[in-house]
Amino acid sequence: MSLPQWMGALDRKLLRDIWRLRSQALAIALVIAAGIGMVVMSFGMMRSLEATRDAYYDRYRFADIFASAKRFPESLIGDVRAIDGVSIVEGRLTTAATLDVPGMAEPVTAIIHSLPATGMPRVNALVLRSGRMPDPRQPDEVLASEKFADAARIAPGDMIEALVYGKKQNLRVVGTVLSPEYVYAIGPGQIFPDNRRFGILWMGEEHLAAALNSTNAYNEALIRLERGAAEQDVIDRVDVLLERYGGRGAIPRRDQISDRFLANEMVQLNSMTAILPPIFLGVAAFLINMVLSRLVESEREIIGLLTAFGYRSRTIMAHYAKLALVLSLPGLVMGMMLGNWMGRGLAGMFQKYYVFPFLNYRAGFDVYFVSCLVAILVVLIGAAQTVRKIGKLTAAEAMRPPVPPNYSGGFARLIGKIKRLDEPTRIILRGLVRRPVRTLLGAFGVAAALGLYVTSAGSMDNVDLMTDMLFNQANRADVNVTFAEPRDERVLFELARLPGVMRVEPVRSVSATFRAGHRSRTESLTGIEPAGDLNRLIDMDDGLTQPPVRGLMLSSILSGQLGVEIGDKVQVEITDGRRPHLTMPVADILKSPVANPAIVKFDQLGPIMRETPLASGAYLSIDPNHAETIYRQLKDMPIIAGFSRRAAALTGIEETIGETMGVVSLFNTGFAALIVFGVVYNNARISLAERARDLVSLRVLGYRRPEVSYILLGELALIVIAGLPLGIVFGYYLSRYLTASMSGDLFILPFALSAETVAVAVLVVLVTAAISALFVRSRLDRLDLVTVLKTRE
Repeated sequence: MSLPQWMGALDRKLLRDIWRLRSQALAIALVIAAGIGMVVMSFGMMRSLEATRDAYYDRYRFADIFASAKRFPESLIGDVRAIDGVSIVEGRLTTAATLDVPGMAEPVTAIIHSLPATGMPRVNALVLRSGRMPDPRQPDEVLASEKFADAARIAPGDMIEALVYGKKQNLRVVGTVLSPEYVYAIGPGQIFPDNRRFGILWMGEEHLAAALNSTNAYNEALIRLERGAAEQDVIDRVDVLLERYGGRGAIPRRDQISDRFLANEMVQLNSMTAILPPIFLGVAAFLINMVLSRLVESEREIIGLLTAFGYRSRTIMAHYAKLALVLSLPGLVMGMMLGNWMGRGLAGMFQKYYVFPFLNYRAGFDVYFVSCLVAILVVLIGAAQTVRKIGKLTAAEAMRPPVPPNYSGGFARLIGKIKRLDEPTRIILRGLVRRPVRTLLGAFGVAAALGLYVTSAGSMDNVDLMTDMLFNQANRADVNVTFAEPRDERVLFELARLPGVMRVEPVRSVSATFRAGHRSRTESLTGIEPAGDLNRLIDMDDGLTQPPVRGLMLSSILSGQLGVEIGDKVQVEITDGRRPHLTMPVADILKSPVANPAIVKFDQLGPIMRETPLASGAYLSIDPNHAETIYRQLKDMPIIAGFSRRAAALTGIEETIGETMGVVSLFNTGFAALIVFGVVYNNARISLAERARDLVSLRVLGYRRPEVSYILLGELALIVIAGLPLGIVFGYYLSRYLTASMSGDLFILPFALSAETVAVAVLVVLVTAAISALFVRSRLDRLDLVTVLKTRE
């Protein structure tokens, strides 16, 4: 390898070292690339999401406050507009509906919003994606959310039948739209989008008002605030204005369901960014340290000569530090490219579940710069110990051969006394004992890789457990229906008489504000049948449980938000019906993945509401053979405003999770394989470089190639085996910590780690280690015996 003469001696040596270490440098670069790639992808995705969300919300005037009531006059909008801090306020009508979509047997749940006479709302403006806006003179024309239209195969011009407030209407879809209100569109009780069975429609205000008998009246107010306005003061004043009209409590944007899910996703991204990349970069630092240490040991005499010829210690130290940096450069470049590629792929996945009119992945120069700066710092930390060691070497000491390893210690003596061990095995064990720090670090590197894979694959176990708890243990009904208005027990008898309906259980849910001291939350209060079999309460720790005989059962999420425990008193302000206010004790706390925030016995809710027991919905167990007949009859029942099928929801979740987690698991499998390859390959190459003369000498003495390979690869196998139990323990606790950090105020992710997941993770590590060993074995087989024997120790 000829080099330019104008280069300095150390620079030429640097390039020769890089060329000689190219395969080890590649292994290091791949690990660094994985760490940098995750940092760039995660920070870039968070930045892109935040920028897209803020731009979308601002450009289409997403509401800052949502206020709803049973019905309030149009004139009240002016009173709300007069509140200090209010910039824009717009009234609208919103109602639930069931749709009969061609090609679908079951009813489709829908939300219908009114459009102002001008066509485009001033608050929560729409993005027209296809077709046109409805003609105010045509009462049957509506807009549909784009995702719903695509999933249900509805195009502009198609007709759908809707049951709105007990009246059947034929509606013509004339356009598809996006709305900032439905970035994450889920139906009642859902946690994942089911675009085929839940849709959003927009129709002219005049026509929807006629269907709801609400001319010159609204049931929702959408409010935009001025910059710097006191949000809570505005909410309090709006609540006072709407109280006499059945106000249900105004909520800020952060409590709006779509924005809450989006914010929760950003928290999860942040958690992954804080935990996973440091592991990759830590392993990279270890590999740099390992390679440099070996290089310095083999070049002690060269370092001594450089010192003797007048090179300063700091110059030699800078040379090896520069080598560490140059070895990391390919990893930095590949990491930025990998992060950009993964970020764009992740943005495409987000577009399937978080609906934006645009989502351009842009990490930004500062993300690339900081990522590289952190990686370089980590590399220098990895090289620091070796560089310091160089600075302490004098010329005489460096040129003196290193002290031979001492095999007279306790472990070495113990190995020699084990009669059953053959000589190659003794050589392996002595080699591990001779370098205990390197052996431990190698095992820790394998453990880090295994732990990362266990954490990634274990997340699927968590979701499987959550799905099982929600759909097999808690909600066991085949069909859930929601009523347009609360109804008495006669509606339950009517449902039970449908051919094929085997069991009916009622449920009642009302909106309420819960207060404890200065804390308050507006959630739902749900009445559940204690002896119910279709909708059961499942605690993540205690299993099947029942609502308390008296008092409230709060979800662990709500109890934490209010800062209350069992025995504490909570003020409950019902915002439905007669709007009673009362104080109730916390009788129990339910830890459930996704639970009703507050629960009482079904027959207790009637006296609380000061009315006869009413049901706002029902759970049905049906005969599958009569399913289509039941669906057809439910479509024609005016009392039904919402519908969901357990099997469809479960299938949708499995498809969503399967696609998303499959891609994530693929990435993390690759990352874990990179770490194992980097650790095992570098360990093997260094061992081969250090012991090449010994191994070739054994060949000359009559050892066959498999026996010599056994000595080198057996040492690596023991390092990998030692790292497996450490990796399982590390993966268990890392997975547990990451699971807890990803739970938020919308759901609690249960922790589950199956033996199958651990077994697959171990298999991935072993296969990767075996592939790494094959690369080294091929180099060992290609060693020239004469050339190696001529080299000096």
